[in-house]
Amino acid sequence: MPAITHRIIATALSLGLTVPSAQALTVRTAGEPETVTSWQRDACARSDAPDTPARAFRDAGGTVHLVASHSIARALTGPSLDAVRPNCAIIFQGHGQDDPRLHDDRGWISSFYTADGKTVHALVSNEFHAQKRPALCPSGEYMRCWRNSITAAVSTDGGASFQLSAAPPGHTVATLPYPYSGDAGQRTGYFAPSNIIRHGDHWYAFFWAERFRAQKRGACLLRTDDIADPQAWRGWDGKSFSVRFVRDGQEGDAPETHTCAPVAPGMLQGTVRSVVRHRTSGLFIATLAMSRDGVSGIWTTTSRDLLSWSKPDLLWAAPLLFRYGCGDAAAFDYPALLDPASQSRNFEDAGKTAYVYMTRLNLDKCKITWNRDLIRLPVEIITDKP
Repeated sequence: MPAITHRIIATALSLGLTVPSAQALTVRTAGEPETVTSWQRDACARSDAPDTPARAFRDAGGTVHLVASHSIARALTGPSLDAVRPNCAIIFQGHGQDDPRLHDDRGWISSFYTADGKTVHALVSNEFHAQKRPALCPSGEYMRCWRNSITAAVSTDGGASFQLSAAPPGHTVATLPYPYSGDAGQRTGYFAPSNIIRHGDHWYAFFWAERFRAQKRGACLLRTDDIADPQAWRGWDGKSFSVRFVRDGQEGDAPETHTCAPVAPGMLQGTVRSVVRHRTSGLFIATLAMSRDGVSGIWTTTSRDLLSWSKPDLLWAAPLLFRYGCGDAAAFDYPALLDPASQSRNFEDAGKTAYVYMTRLNLDKCKITWNRDLIRLPVEIITDKP
């Protein structure tokens, strides 16, 4: 795509405008799933199971780090995405703090971005597990008292270890503008950030918002021009990136001004697990695990501007983490598109072929256990010219 076209699109996005797609893409399977890691064979500890979408980056020495881990995070490392192997060193974990205002209980490090392979910035999905604090959650029920937020971490050693990017709660990126009130009867907050992708002069990431008071349910989009500053991220409000997130009702103005507007709610009906740019067309491809039109599985959708998205296409029908039957041998989730031949240090782009990495949750008597495998499904990406 000509550079001038990219500049026009970037300008339109900065103004909050949408740009219709001139091309369409078809993503289709190109083989059978293959196992990357097996929990029974490769786990470094009982809880060492893939519980986030796979993310990858190259450090300054050329080593690829692939992270698809749990709250005690470890990476797979190797000379290429095709040759990563389990590394049992712990790279990150939350600090289990009892005060929900600190946003530092259990953290799933979920998103990474590095410009030089030395300093690596990351987003974390922080879960406050109040069911472990009876004074805050008398019911003791996980889902009724769960509050989630998005926080930031950083590595200065090429991804070998991560620390919070500021002393809590200064590392908070996005949280509801309402104080934590214990048993809300449902999970609340902001969940599961996608990978971070650079577009124009900004970095972007999706996250999932649950409905709570003024906050609507759906896929919200974050943007920043300073990835090193957790407070610099802004949310989409339906017209522009003007939502400034505040912590727990700390300011007295209208809380609805500090909630985000879901993007393309008719299309992005599930958590956006990954976003990459197709090298030939320039289109963004998002992957989601969701049920649509009565079919559960892995879906893809495309966009020119990260705001307007095409009608999702079913890539692979499968039972999902929250939609499976007792007759199923496994459930699936966390689909993320990665191209081993990506030209980006952060695997932000994909060519004609790639893989959809995902977690296979092996069911035991209809229950989810630690027995989970990281698998990848080969796909091909075809440009449908107008």
